[in-house]
Amino acid sequence: MFQTILWVTDFSLPARHAGRRALQCAECSHGTLYVLAVVDPEDLPVILDEMPDPFLKGDQAEAINLQLEQEYEQKVMEELKKEVASLGPTQVPVVVMVRVGTPWKEVVRVAEELDVTLIVLGARGKRSLENIILGSTAENVARHAPCPVMIVR
Repeated sequence: MFQTILWVTDFSLPARHAGRRALQCAECSHGTLYVLAVVDPEDLPVILDEMPDPFLKGDQAEAINLQLEQEYEQKVMEELKKEVASLGPTQVPVVVMVRVGTPWKEVVRVAEELDVTLIVLGARGKRSLENIILGSTAENVARHAPCPVMIVR
């Protein structure tokens, strides 16, 4: 039934619980588990954002920022692989991905790109006050997803 499952994690405890459920679903259906972490651009390390450095020439500041972003994404990918390994051994294919963007929009975009049949994510993540004001990632994903969404507590 659910052959292509997307587990979304922000490395929180509810996301870990969601990962266990997503893996169970993938194993029961002999499907593929895609694991996604989305880096919000606001969380990226940025230097020299609006204050020019007189000692840097031309595009050097931009190149430094790009390098910092790539290093940060690599760290997130390493953590993501550890998160997947913590679930234990599995017999299904597991593919890990990191995207940069607004979390709920990237989740929906990836689900559409991969023709996902089920999205699994935690009920609460790391941004509780922001969620109260702007709506949670889980809520927005559930509203806009092209497939069923399982929200795990």
